[in-house]
Amino acid sequence: MLNIEFTQKRYLLLLCVFFMLCSPPTCIYAQSPVTATDTIKQKDKSLQYYLKQQSENSLVYKKLYEWLVVSKDSNIFKSDLLSEFDKENAKYNHKVISSIKIKQVSPFAKSILDTLGITTNRLEERLSKLRFETKESIIKNNLTFKNGEFVKGQNLKDSERLLRSLNFITDALIVVEPASTDTSLVNVLVITQDSYPYGGLLSLSGTYPRLGFYSRNVLGFGLEMGHELNTRPTKNRSFGIYEYLRWQNIYGSYFTLKAEVKDQHDVHFYTIGAQKDFFIPEIKYAGGFNIHRNYAMDTNPISFPAGYHNNYDYLIQDYWAGKSIMTNAENFFNRSSLTFNAQALFSKYYALSDSMRQLPRYLPNQSLFGSVSFSKRDFYKNQLIYNYGRTEDVPYGFIGALSFGFNHNEIKNRLFAGAHFSSGKALIPNKGYLFLSGDLQSFFYRKKPEDSRLKLKAQYISSLKKVGLHRWRAFLSADYVKGYHNSYPNYLYISESRQGIKAFNSKALWGTEKMVVSAESILFSSRELLGFKMAFFGFYDMGWISNGKSVFRNKPFYSLGGGFRIRNDNLVINTIQIQLAYFPRVPPQGTLFDFRMSTEQVNSFKQLAPRKPYVDVYK
Repeated sequence: MLNIEFTQKRYLLLLCVFFMLCSPPTCIYAQSPVTATDTIKQKDKSLQYYLKQQSENSLVYKKLYEWLVVSKDSNIFKSDLLSEFDKENAKYNHKVISSIKIKQVSPFAKSILDTLGITTNRLEERLSKLRFETKESIIKNNLTFKNGEFVKGQNLKDSERLLRSLNFITDALIVVEPASTDTSLVNVLVITQDSYPYGGLLSLSGTYPRLGFYSRNVLGFGLEMGHELNTRPTKNRSFGIYEYLRWQNIYGSYFTLKAEVKDQHDVHFYTIGAQKDFFIPEIKYAGGFNIHRNYAMDTNPISFPAGYHNNYDYLIQDYWAGKSIMTNAENFFNRSSLTFNAQALFSKYYALSDSMRQLPRYLPNQSLFGSVSFSKRDFYKNQLIYNYGRTEDVPYGFIGALSFGFNHNEIKNRLFAGAHFSSGKALIPNKGYLFLSGDLQSFFYRKKPEDSRLKLKAQYISSLKKVGLHRWRAFLSADYVKGYHNSYPNYLYISESRQGIKAFNSKALWGTEKMVVSAESILFSSRELLGFKMAFFGFYDMGWISNGKSVFRNKPFYSLGGGFRIRNDNLVINTIQIQLAYFPRVPPQGTLFDFRMSTEQVNSFKQLAPRKPYVDVYK
């Protein structure tokens, strides 16, 4: 974060940048226009040609061809057309799949329908030669259907979603074509667009520069690796390092492997784990493990307060497994599932002060948890929510879960009980999206509650509105968290890194109860340059924090401001964000303004899938 005292020259520079970005939109594409004749001459017919043929007999295909191939600035929303496209695919339900073909689109193509992938840009040509195209076997491992099976529209949608969930895939589309030899057979065309796999990190702010490099698709096998070098010395070496490895859906098993090692001046840990989630209701078994070893950055015995920086020396092991039973009722509860999960959690702390040794929390702990949940979920397609044009899968449905457990250490044994409910719903007709969730959990010692937690969340996302050639959307959210009967010092914060107020970074404000209300308005510009798209945003956040009395008796802290973000969905690099925030009430040890240039990860939706019995919600 950079705190900058603005001079007249900086104001003039920002003003020039603003007028340049708000100038009339001009779209510059790396791809040269491809005519129908060019497509027909190809030995392997492209999707554009297929859509053009189908458009003669189908209004849906006609509009899809016009919007996605002919006119970029059509008044039709892409999400509406893709929904109709799914209905067209569903017409081939119960026909036998004769063949599955894979068609991959260049990362530099302007859309997934640009299947020819012709480019006249020399830089793009050279960059393409440096990457490895995703192996067809990797793509087929992420499909939920095979040759010889009957077509099911739900399987097609699940496969698209699974492909889009991969970090190295920008977008995916599945098209069903009738076979020319037998009307009972169909051919399935799976189209994917790779993200350009390589990215880098260079930070020159401050005294110690950082340099990093990563690849999301090593050798085309979907393996993700990253390396970061921090020139600030640590107690072990003259520089800091961060290494990570991630492998999604290993050989179609739905297991994801992840390993991290970080040794820098303010943090030192390693983590290894593997997890298989209930990605679709048809998955019968799931589970995983996570082993996390954290090292204190100070060799002296640790005493309070040290919680903000997690400056403890500990080992935590987490193992869980689950069994799901799917119900096939042809009614409201279609594709719902009843799930049973079990979890074992072990923790051990080292190098503690005498005062901390008296607290059961920091003794060797063994915990066993179980849960039963009932869920119904599905997804619909949309765009321009968290990404800048790629298809996004929005979850809807509900899940309810009851948890129970037992905790043991040298001082006492405790029981545990918890409940969770969450629901996502598209407000019809075209009124946006609403997500609600609630958690209530507590341990019990001698029939008295300990470490009780209450968490409530509400989020509203408006529908996408047209503003000239641009698109506009609003986001509203409210989060409430409270801790009761704490058995050890454990605090909440309202800083941004602790799920608090934007740009807020005060460690002096802490408590056991907090409320954060956020509002953000985003204008997605139609302006595009070499695949980079821009969005302007404004925000207003309010946060309350309390330690004892009601949180609403305290005066709130505020953060308001705006800025713009630049993103290319076809690249794996993070979103570039430039933001200015103003704090009407200056926090302790804070400033009136905060200006920062940073890279931000893309947000994601809260999922409605069954989860582990115990999840720490006190954040």
